[in-house]
Amino acid sequence: MTEQTINELTNFFQQFKQGETKQATQSNLTFDDAVKYFFRNMEERGLAEQTMNFYKKKLSPFRKFLVQIKKVQTLETLTEEEIKYYIESKYSKKKTGYYNCHARALRAFFNYLEKDGYLIANPGHNIKPKKVRQEKIDYFTIDQVRKMITSFDLRYKSELRNLLLVLILLDTGVRNSELVRIKLEDINFQNRSIYVYATKTNTFRTVYYSKETERILNVYRREVLKGAEKGPLFVKFHMQFNEPMVGHGINTEMVYSILSRRAKKVFGEDFRMNPHKFRHTFATHFVINGGDPFSLRDLLGHTNIETTKIYVDMSPKDLKTKHAEHSIFTNIENNRQAGNHHEN
Repeated sequence: MTEQTINELTNFFQQFKQGETKQATQSNLTFDDAVKYFFRNMEERGLAEQTMNFYKKKLSPFRKFLVQIKKVQTLETLTEEEIKYYIESKYSKKKTGYYNCHARALRAFFNYLEKDGYLIANPGHNIKPKKVRQEKIDYFTIDQVRKMITSFDLRYKSELRNLLLVLILLDTGVRNSELVRIKLEDINFQNRSIYVYATKTNTFRTVYYSKETERILNVYRREVLKGAEKGPLFVKFHMQFNEPMVGHGINTEMVYSILSRRAKKVFGEDFRMNPHKFRHTFATHFVINGGDPFSLRDLLGHTNIETTKIYVDMSPKDLKTKHAEHSIFTNIENNRQAGNHHEN
């Protein structure tokens, strides 16, 4: 073989080595050192602060179990049975979702240590979450959406902001963390699109809004933002004077508070309303109205189509409606009637 061929083959096979696990470079690895390496890696990858806080909350009680109770000095001596004992004894009686969060966090932690060569044997390799029975998706009906949207008192500028917030959630399906990061510079007003950053997946995507939302957005820009072209879309308000603090954006906790107050006012004390219910509503009605799961996946920013497919599992009533509209016999009948009409 020529030198050029050898180089091409070498480069070809080198691509497949990039995902290989590195050889262990450190023995006597302590838990605290392992956590330090783990979080340094997340920082280098640019993961969101809330993702890092998730792991901190899950690894902290595990450290207490290891260091204070089991007196484990180095992770090389830790066994799979000890990890399983910790999860089962501490979380098996809690809700499945709570149990699974801890199981996934520990498995991700040990998988990283193995992949980056800090551990030869991975004691968390077989730590798996429990299977969860798929619950019915909670979303707003058309009547509930109509009732919600008409409940805002637009004499107040803060109510105009809150209405726009609800419309953007319903119209785009963005996550709460994405919503509060929207800046005026991210909006293409000609295309009615928004370029959003997903902290959960560390990716960007484009979402779209309707002409109905555009009308309120234009009024909000004129009346509240006073024609500002840069800065956060959703701004805070002075509590006493109901005047906008242009340039000062809201946070995720404020969104929860806004929606919670709206729920009590419109639907009563026990009605559940949070940002993710709006995301469920967007996705469910997208499918009900004929949207395909692959387009929905891109709009929602899902990395796995399986996550999106849960919205295809609609209620029997919705499926019956869609079947009546799109079944082969309905369309045969419609085509036959159209043909007869042309003949007459």
